[in-house]
Amino acid sequence: MPELLAVESEGRPPRSGRHTLVWALAAVAGVALLLGVLRWESSEIGSRWGGTVSVGDARTGAKIFREKGCAYCHAVNRIGGGIAPDLGSERPSAGPDQLVTAMWNHAPRMWDRIKEERVAYPALTQQQMAHLFAYLYTSRYVGENGDRERGRRVFAAKGCEGCHTIGDVGGTRGPNLSGRAAVDSLVGWTQAMWNHAPAMEKAMKQAGVAWPKFEEGEMGDLLAFVRGNREIAGGSDILPADPERGRQLFTEKSCNVCHSLKGGAGRIGPELQSRQHLPPTIVQFAGAMWNHSPQMWRVMSDRGIQRPVFQGREMADLVAYLYSLHYAEPGGSAQVGEMLFESRGCSQCHGASGRGSTQGPGLRGRGKAFNSIGLAAALWAHGPSMYKRARNLGLPWPLLAETDVGDLITFLNTAPTD
Repeated sequence: MPELLAVESEGRPPRSGRHTLVWALAAVAGVALLLGVLRWESSEIGSRWGGTVSVGDARTGAKIFREKGCAYCHAVNRIGGGIAPDLGSERPSAGPDQLVTAMWNHAPRMWDRIKEERVAYPALTQQQMAHLFAYLYTSRYVGENGDRERGRRVFAAKGCEGCHTIGDVGGTRGPNLSGRAAVDSLVGWTQAMWNHAPAMEKAMKQAGVAWPKFEEGEMGDLLAFVRGNREIAGGSDILPADPERGRQLFTEKSCNVCHSLKGGAGRIGPELQSRQHLPPTIVQFAGAMWNHSPQMWRVMSDRGIQRPVFQGREMADLVAYLYSLHYAEPGGSAQVGEMLFESRGCSQCHGASGRGSTQGPGLRGRGKAFNSIGLAAALWAHGPSMYKRARNLGLPWPLLAETDVGDLITFLNTAPTD
């Protein structure tokens, strides 16, 4: 996270370090979805990683993001500062490994900026870092801002206006979409698109209209057009969700017949735990489900499976479960991690194989396991002194690739062999 700075609502931060933050956290509209996800992950990840992962609360993370001054430089889904990159959904959905990589690589720039501004360095505990990561992770897949004017063109080009009306534009075969509650929720929109797709396909066939496909970004633009000028109240954009119930629904709705989750039974459709196959945001997930709906229900028909209908918050629970699978610690190779530890220059201070030296402490065999959130918290707490020592020694700040994190953590969690 580049250049985290304490702030006032306007202008430069005061030298005293006491700050009045006035920032409209509209991005918190998406936070509710992960509240259940992260409670569930506390037991699921803990069992896989021996309790080493600090599980965060996204709503608390949003408060920390505000109170620690992150919004002075960063926006989340276009709300906040514009000095540094937007940390919301304009980038692919990220787990802790991607977030800690970005934070590590940009840390020197943050520290230099904080020193230039002469503001108090905000303290972050490991648990606070977990909350902050949970908020940033959530914001990256729940909030995607579309363009209304592009959405108007999509509405016409995809043939939607032949059946549906928005305001005074469109046809009357289907319902008028203006003012409908379903469009005020990303999950509600996804659920409505899925449930009504068979009726829409039938109407399209009768009208001689081909099934439209949505490219990346087009579904978000369409949703922005359908919503019009309505403001979405904070918290209403995402329904409360239960990922454990979503796990059950994945089987009950027969999703597992076609889709696997990291080695599961399904082999017909794509494996949904992979970030390569699961769309990065919920609105793109809606587009993917729409695009493949005819193919999916043909397969269901051939296999004698009744096409599932989602009611109430079932789609929210299913989405929460699928996206929570990405919020897990990265695996890696200890052997590769050891090579990276040397090539990235870590051994110049922390000794060969991480055993320690006169320049820095040993990092292995200390009886405490590492994870990416703990690594981020340690960087935030001790990084400024590390950075100062590296400069005094004439050493460059080592840069990490996202794929490095899992290998380095796996290496650091192995004890020295002699």
